[in-house]
Amino acid sequence: MTHIHDRAPDCTGYSEKLLAAYAAGKLSSTETWSIEAHVMACATCRSDLSAHVDAERLTRNRSALLVRLATGEAGLARRLLRRCRIPDYLVTLLAATPSLRRSWLLSVAGVLAVVTGEAALVRYDVTSSVPGGYIGQDFLVPFVLLAPLLPLAGVAAAFIPLFDPAYRLAIAAPFSSLTLLLARAVSALTAAMIPVACAAFLLPGPGWLPAAFLLPSLAVCAIALAAGTVISPLAAAIGAGTLWALPVLLLTVSHLPLTIVGWRGQAICAAAMLAAVAVLLVRRDRFEFGWMR
Repeated sequence: MTHIHDRAPDCTGYSEKLLAAYAAGKLSSTETWSIEAHVMACATCRSDLSAHVDAERLTRNRSALLVRLATGEAGLARRLLRRCRIPDYLVTLLAATPSLRRSWLLSVAGVLAVVTGEAALVRYDVTSSVPGGYIGQDFLVPFVLLAPLLPLAGVAAAFIPLFDPAYRLAIAAPFSSLTLLLARAVSALTAAMIPVACAAFLLPGPGWLPAAFLLPSLAVCAIALAAGTVISPLAAAIGAGTLWALPVLLLTVSHLPLTIVGWRGQAICAAAMLAAVAVLLVRRDRFEFGWMR
């Protein structure tokens, strides 16, 4: 990294070329963080940096932020979170979670509506032509496959920078990254599980089906978070989803997809969740330095 030492007696700051590259967004993350940490305490470099800043861009950004602040209070997510007596500073961060936005929730509802409608129609059509009204579990395969994956996708969006435009604000939150991560993960999981449970009530399946996906969803999400301490967040989410999808598809070949949410499947999910939570607690320091990478 290029430094100069002849600009001011109290500043061993950065070159004009490097400051211009920072203002243009052309530096690596490490160089960017280094410069940001320096200019917070160096008036000379802040003054030099201002010469490279696009004033019109700052004005547009400021206007956009003011608009968001003025209209954000009316959000449904904010109102619900405040009714739960969650502090305002945490409400602001949680409301910015991608999987709590209207577009995401509508997408989840749309996917569940298609899967639930398909299952109901398939069962009706098959039952009407089967003597005695008997039908196997195959019509539930799409729902069994997707039910835990939708909460996983919501949780993944809460801790993968690729899907979260507010992740840099989250880094600056006045509490630990693990606390923020768990808060956002729980809120995303809850937001996804509500429509999943409602859809399960509408399915022509066993009465215990709405509650059967809670533990698997918790296990899959916990595995993704724990794996995120070892591999990249995106790879961790994909790996956790694969661990769920493969057994479901294998059981589908035997025409017994509900076995994975039966009592044996629930026991396996409970054990996997406890193991993942243990790993998450032991390796929690990794989130303080690397979970936003």
